[in-house]
Amino acid sequence: MSVLRRRGASLASLVIAALVAVPGLALAQGGMGPGGPGGGPPPSQGRPKQPPSDQPQTHAASGAEDAPQMQTQEPSLPQDPLAVPPAVAKRLGSSSDPEATPPLSPSERRFYGLWYSEKSPKYEFRTLFPLWAEWKKPQEKDRASLFGLFYYNRRSPKADADVLFPLFWRLRDGQTRTTVIGPYVHQEREATAKQPASHMNILPPLFFEGKTGTKSYLHIPPLLTFTQHTDHDGLDIVGPMFCKWKGGPACDTRTADDIDLGVAPLYFYGRNETTEYEIIPPLLHYYRYNEIGESWLNVWGPYIRRHDNESDSRHVVPFYWHTWGKNKEHLTVFPFFHYGYEGNASRLVTPLFWWERGEKGEKTFATWGYAHYQGRTELEMITPLYWHYRDPDIGLDRKLFFPFFYKGESPRGKELAVFPFYGRFQRYGLSDETWITPLFRYRTDTTGWAANLFPIFHMGRTHQSSHLVLAPFVWDFASPTSRATVVLPGFFRFADQDGVSQLALNTFYREKKVPGGSEWEFHFFPFFSYGQSPVGHWWNVLYGLAGYTREGTMSKMRLAYIPITLSK
Repeated sequence: MSVLRRRGASLASLVIAALVAVPGLALAQGGMGPGGPGGGPPPSQGRPKQPPSDQPQTHAASGAEDAPQMQTQEPSLPQDPLAVPPAVAKRLGSSSDPEATPPLSPSERRFYGLWYSEKSPKYEFRTLFPLWAEWKKPQEKDRASLFGLFYYNRRSPKADADVLFPLFWRLRDGQTRTTVIGPYVHQEREATAKQPASHMNILPPLFFEGKTGTKSYLHIPPLLTFTQHTDHDGLDIVGPMFCKWKGGPACDTRTADDIDLGVAPLYFYGRNETTEYEIIPPLLHYYRYNEIGESWLNVWGPYIRRHDNESDSRHVVPFYWHTWGKNKEHLTVFPFFHYGYEGNASRLVTPLFWWERGEKGEKTFATWGYAHYQGRTELEMITPLYWHYRDPDIGLDRKLFFPFFYKGESPRGKELAVFPFYGRFQRYGLSDETWITPLFRYRTDTTGWAANLFPIFHMGRTHQSSHLVLAPFVWDFASPTSRATVVLPGFFRFADQDGVSQLALNTFYREKKVPGGSEWEFHFFPFFSYGQSPVGHWWNVLYGLAGYTREGTMSKMRLAYIPITLSK
């Protein structure tokens, strides 16, 4: 390829020299020379000749004689005015200027069979094809050689290369050096003002190692080994073992500020500035310490030990529970008893009874079939069926004999229920509700009254509205502005502020408000109907067998269902 590149450069030199010589020739032949389209010589620089005496004289302003003489003959054209000069054709489609391109340096070439050489002041090329080729730039001390198409060698101030394809590669690019031997890759870079020193060793997929400044890594996938380190943190994973830390160059609990390590799933340990933990799953062990509050928890199987600033505890799950602290202590031996106190409050629980005294002297006692609480309020239970609750502060007294009897009294009202026959619930001055069996209910309150015999009869009044339902035949709802009444199967009536509609068996009556008054109509199905409005009236027999209509001055009659206009 070096030979081809040099031969291309020689051809380019010839082309550029030709391009430099072409513009003068084009101007000599072309149709757009300095003298105009005809390519004549340029005008002389002396004073213009005087016009002949037979031409009229012109009187122009001062300086007019310096103007060029008006052309009196048609210009001459080239033989082929559409022909493109070769110099112009070569420049079409290109932004380069051939005149500005300097000619290439002359080269010395020698060709003897398989030997070819080329030499110029800037480069040298020699080859004995296909055994050897060499390219050099002596001024830049840059040399590249190829031996037998397998070994490549280059030396220059910025880059070096030794390649024995495809087994061995040794490359240098500035401060970076790379060596490749089969699948093994080694690379290193010297430190600069902007970048730290680094190196890398790779043998995929078995081994990966590298370091850049203070950062380094090591990966050995077959051994499940993955590490990543800096001078202040890191991660190590070797099979089931792991360690992750911050605050030191290595996995060391003495130097790290934050560390987590372990052997999964057998052992786990972690620590930071305020907390510490340890877990050993096979031994059911868990330990946690928190410097804030100086609290800790230690678990070994069923044994649990806990400490904080307020209390300590020791448990053997599930039988023994013991907690103590300042002015408090609780002890449980399951299932035999529990005893505890805290301040003035205390509690004793056994399988036979529950006894407790509160902070303010309230007392609770409960056993099988009986319970009693006495404090600001009182509660007494005899068997799960009878309950008696009292609140002396508000005068409340309630008794329940489940599920048949309930009675409650207070200054606000009273309740009495004998299930399922009778119940009365009173709120003095507000409401009174009485039930006789779950079917009949009567209620009065400040808004009205209501009586119900479920599910067929409902009657009552609320403010100015009333209702009456005798299901499923009678439905009547009334308010100050409307009323709706339905008596099945032959009567309904709907009335509001705009009108009335009523159906009774085979009669229908409707009345509504219209401008100027009201209009109404009456039908006695199917025999006769009559209606009247502020502007007229009408009547029909058998829906129009005979009929008459009058609206203002218009009148017409119907005879055998045929309308006949009498006046307009």
